[in-house]
This record gives sequence, structure tokens and C-alpha cells, in this order.
Amino acid sequence: MGSGTLITITCKEKFSQLFTLLLWTVLSTAMVIVGSIHIDNCPIEPKIPIYLIVAGVIHLLAFALIPLKKCAEKPAYFIESVLGLFSFCWFIAGSVWVFRIYQENPRRCNDLVYKVAFGILIFEYIFIAFIAAAVCLCICCAGTLMVAADRDTPDRDRSPEDEEALK
Repeated sequence: MGSGTLITITCKEKFSQLFTLLLWTVLSTAMVIVGSIHIDNCPIEPKIPIYLIVAGVIHLLAFALIPLKKCAEKPAYFIESVLGLFSFCWFIAGSVWVFRIYQENPRRCNDLVYKVAFGILIFEYIFIAFIAAAVCLCICCAGTLMVAADRDTPDRDRSPEDEEALK
């Protein structure tokens, strides 16, 4: 592989990271704005606009930690872990609040607030499913490689004669 290919991969990787960061920053900012503007427009479940505001702020805080990792790695990872745990718990709470009123008709919640919260949650569930599938695939591949490597490695307890007999 030439150095040009490596530079291309690095540029694509950086572009992908930048695009993802930009997308989530825009979505998180939209969550905060929609939740703030319509804070009192969801009487059936008043926690939905609050969910949007808090989730958006947590995402933005996590993005703000990215530069901190360069100069203060341990504190940044600790803060990131706490934010991640809180974000996961908040995700579960938001799921309960949003999906509980899905069948309500009329919903008595501002349509934009509900659709943004619903859409973000569905997107996050899809993202979690992709991550889980990738982890399962990696575990299966690693297991297969370990089994294949174990077959190719002779047992230490076997003599050369035993190895010949097994062939």
C-alpha cells in the first residue's frame, strides 16, 4: 500500500468524523431549540420537551470534551464516562415518555416536539442495533480465528508420533 493510499484513508476518516460531528451538533442544537421553544406545549407528557433539551445539552457537552482529551486525557475520559452513563439512562427515560403516548389520539403534544423526540430515539435505536451487530460480527470472527489458529498449533503435550497419527 503506497503512502498516497494511506493519506486518502486518513482524509476519508477525518472527513467522516467531521461530518458525523457536524451532523450530531446540528441535531443536538435543534433538540435544544425545539424543546426550549415548546417547553409548555406538551401537556400529555411535559417531560418530552425537557428530554429534548437535556439530551441535546449532554450531546453538545460530549462534543466539547473532544479537544480536552488532547491535554487532559484522564479527566476527560472520566467526565465522558459519567456523561455516557447519564445519557444512556436519559435515553431510556425519554423512550418511556415518548413511546408511552404513541397511541394517544389526539396526542395533545406539539407535533414538532413529538416527531423530533420520536425521530431521534428511533435513530438512536437503529444506531445501537448497528453497533450490536458489529460487535457480534467481531466476536464471531475472533472466535473463528481463534479456533482456526488452535487447529494449526500443535499441542505441547503431544509427541511428534501422536501428531503423525492424527494426520
